[in-house]
Amino acid sequence: CANDAENDADSDLTCGNIDSCMYDSENDIDSDVMCGNVDSCRLDADNDADSDGICGDVDVCPFDPENDDDSDRLCGDVDSCRHDSDNDVDSDQVCGDVDSCRFDAANDVDVDNICGDVDSCEFDAENDADGDVLCGGVDSCAHDSENDADGDVLCGDVDSCPFDADNDADSDQLCAPLDSCVDDIENDADSDFVCGN
Repeated sequence: CANDAENDADSDLTCGNIDSCMYDSENDIDSDVMCGNVDSCRLDADNDADSDGICGDVDVCPFDPENDDDSDRLCGDVDSCRHDSDNDVDSDQVCGDVDSCRFDAANDVDVDNICGDVDSCEFDAENDADGDVLCGGVDSCAHDSENDADGDVLCGDVDSCPFDADNDADSDQLCAPLDSCVDDIENDADSDFVCGN
């Protein structure tokens, strides 16, 4: 190389006086206008685009600085839930890492602080208040564990005579079965063991 004092220093068969990368035998192989001898990522045209210290040609996630932080095999730049390996398993548009009910798509619809996937009464905020194994949404008497025992269409919690279907028919303020004379307001006033006079 007549005009090259180093006589083709990089041995690329291009004399230094006309070689755009006189110390890079591959002559900027990644075409990033940075010669390989000074290019920190000589095979990565984006030169570590995500600045994670891993060149793009060997970076599993070249545009994700956290390199698939949740290990779900989706790089953060294309992962809708970057920190949720289940990727919103309940499909409620809330990623699991910030979803208070990660397996309940309704997100505690009855607002009782129990997620639906473990809430025995998902749509009953009181969670079967009367303990009769019927949730409020299907329990006709949500606060009466005996569910209108006397069948008078009045739930026990509001029925003045919860075990008297006639609700003190004689108005003597005694409910059956305590009223020995259910149709006698005077309750055998003459004490002859026969109701009524």
